[in-house]
Amino acid sequence: NGTVTAPAKIAKPYGVLKVEAHVGREAGREQITVLHPLDGLELSSQRLSIADATPAAAATVAVTGRDDQGYTAPIDPRDLDLDYDHNVVDIQSVDGKLKIVPLANASTLLTASVGDTSVQLPITVGVQTTTLYDFNDDVLARWRNNSTAATTFSVDPDGLRIDFNAMRNVGISAASAAQRIPVPGQPLRLRVRLKSSISVPSGLTYLAYTDGTGKGTGIYGTALTASNDWQYATFTLPANAAFPISISGFQGINTSVAQQKAGTFVLDRVEADVPTSIELPAQPALRADPLISSDGSLLQSNKTWQFATLSDVQFTADNPALTQVATSAIKRIRATKPDLIVLNGDITDRGLPQDLTLARQVLTDAGCDLIPVGQEPAANSTPDAKAGSVPCYYVPGNHESYGLNNVQSDLTNFTNQFGRPYRTFDHKGTRFILLASSLGSLRGTAWDQLPMMQQALAEAQKDTSVHNVMVFAHHPVDDPAETKSSQLGDRDEVALIENMLTDFRAATNKGAAMVGSHAQIANVHRVEGVPYMVLPSSGKDPYGTPDRGGFTGWVDWSVDSRQNADEQWIEANVRAFAQSITLDAPASLEVGTAAQLSGSIVQPQGVSAGTRVVPLRYPMSVDWDGSSNLAIGSGKDAVEEARDAGKVAILDPRTRTLTALNAGSVSVSVTNDSMRAYTDDSSLAPITTSKTIQVVPGGK
Repeated sequence: NGTVTAPAKIAKPYGVLKVEAHVGREAGREQITVLHPLDGLELSSQRLSIADATPAAAATVAVTGRDDQGYTAPIDPRDLDLDYDHNVVDIQSVDGKLKIVPLANASTLLTASVGDTSVQLPITVGVQTTTLYDFNDDVLARWRNNSTAATTFSVDPDGLRIDFNAMRNVGISAASAAQRIPVPGQPLRLRVRLKSSISVPSGLTYLAYTDGTGKGTGIYGTALTASNDWQYATFTLPANAAFPISISGFQGINTSVAQQKAGTFVLDRVEADVPTSIELPAQPALRADPLISSDGSLLQSNKTWQFATLSDVQFTADNPALTQVATSAIKRIRATKPDLIVLNGDITDRGLPQDLTLARQVLTDAGCDLIPVGQEPAANSTPDAKAGSVPCYYVPGNHESYGLNNVQSDLTNFTNQFGRPYRTFDHKGTRFILLASSLGSLRGTAWDQLPMMQQALAEAQKDTSVHNVMVFAHHPVDDPAETKSSQLGDRDEVALIENMLTDFRAATNKGAAMVGSHAQIANVHRVEGVPYMVLPSSGKDPYGTPDRGGFTGWVDWSVDSRQNADEQWIEANVRAFAQSITLDAPASLEVGTAAQLSGSIVQPQGVSAGTRVVPLRYPMSVDWDGSSNLAIGSGKDAVEEARDAGKVAILDPRTRTLTALNAGSVSVSVTNDSMRAYTDDSSLAPITTSKTIQVVPGGK
């Protein structure tokens, strides 16, 4: 046995150690890759529940370290500091993992730390399975149909019987809030016992519930098979669920039209696995990713160029109110003079011919030049800002595939209106790969796009004119929400995509990134060197909470073709819509002291007055400005430069810290995009607020 210690400093992008071991004439050699410094810790389980306090019930947990580029390596238990209740569990190091042996029916919070970086794991010992509801009351009054189309409810000796024709969604909803099923405690899993005459794919059974904050949400569960036997649809609750919860509905879903069949459900009962209670830790604060600009400033040089993204507006010909959002947003985007706009799906809320005809009209009238496949502008061209339009590329979402009453259809209507739903093209050194995920997976939506992507990456490896790759699909590879309900459903397909992009980056040192929408939570995470971003909603109410990326807006991008994958080759300005801004700042500061600024915006509802309050912080890019005697910058060098220049104060946009440097009066302002019905260019005026701070000499 031997120990290898990583060096304190490594060469970019990472270092490789060559290790040799000799025993007599025998020798072994191994290469070890040394990653960047530790940026975060992850556990193989987010919440651990052990049924019985016996050694046989012991569980193992792996601890993984992640660097700032998303590369991972296992953390040996010897490198961990562990804090937990030793009366509840015993923790041992076994084969590089933590073996957790239960000792008593109780709970404890395990904290695993490496230096200043830590992660927590709630552990409970003891689980009881209880029946929450058995469908033996007046089920016809308690439940209503929430299927895609009409179904027939009847009382069965075993519970509630539902007979249905072939359709996308089949299920029930509580007739009122009072009819929901209350769930005591903090259950790990919920199960619906039923008979099903049809198959439902894994990940497409759905349980709706209202959490302890009053928010309605849901989780996807296990598959159903066509059978006369009783079976369970099992749902694992997210680790950060706000308890107590109450169940409001159940559905079986199939997005494949060819697989949809008429059939019967008989719902028998709902069960819960309820462990020993524990006070769950608060969600950790979001970690800012450098892909998102903290202050809205973007990469800028004679080698940079900009484009924009917009998604999830969701209007229909029957309900066209949100067309005003699309019009105003595109008018505003065009004012920033992007080279192109990617419309990343769900521009419409339905895919009927009249909806897509309206989409073309609205987008064109707002200034979108909708580019047909094969007619993309020359790779190095720049659109004429005075031409009245900008090239737009429309990537379909799931809603572009929906028919009347949201019946799952396909992309025939979209293809008739806009052409083939996937493509690849080059622009100023960036290879764009636009993919269609409308049916929940790439292969299920259009198989041919996968070999297209493979070929596009292979050719980009050798093509010296291609410096980086951007991949777009409406469904993200990962939903930032704990429910994971809005992501690509085929996880093998996701692993394939991630491997393809990581391999491309490793082989070429060219940048690669992928952008999704659908989950409507502004977010960036990295996997093995590749950033994956989820765009905010642009019109529809977002799914996420406002403090963690659940807001409306659009994203402005800058690309620098000179930079390789290890450098800042791309940056995003996440521009949130606002109807008002509140800025909190002290009235005065002494020279040499600092204060953290805060504030929030109130967002409109479409183009009307809204109530959503979003804090002025990541993942929003906050457009800070101020008087000429205010410096904006990060780091010690920026502070010294500001002091030497005689500035009164400096604001660090990353931490929102205002540091007083010299006596005087200084103003700080924040600006956000507005969202109003478009009348003329004056209706595009932004929302701005400011505060004045007096900087006074420090006391002696």
